[in-house]
Amino acid sequence: MEKCLTGAGCIVTIVSDGDKAVNRIRREIFDTAVLVSTGKEMDLAETVFNLRDIRSSMEIVIVAGCSDASGNVVGEIATTVPNTIMVNLHGLEVMLEAFRGARARRKIEGSSFEP
Repeated sequence: MEKCLTGAGCIVTIVSDGDKAVNRIRREIFDTAVLVSTGKEMDLAETVFNLRDIRSSMEIVIVAGCSDASGNVVGEIATTVPNTIMVNLHGLEVMLEAFRGARARRKIEGSSFEP
């Protein structure tokens, strides 16, 4: 996951659980939080709601595996909480590819050259 994100040009901060994520978000500004579902939907829900309370405009991406038994609950969390989406690993890769493309276009549009 980290390699996938850094390869897209993202700066990654890794924490081991929801409490650490919440504490980190309280102290620092992040554009997006990427949460990996471990199947403990109550922990995930609590983390999402706490992050949303702290930073209401921050995008939250929940990565859930296709075989994740809690997928329905995770999907409900993602549709209920604003600026929150659920993707599988392939969906994350598609998002990151679009991000890479947007960054490349911005670099081209923002660069100047003299003839």
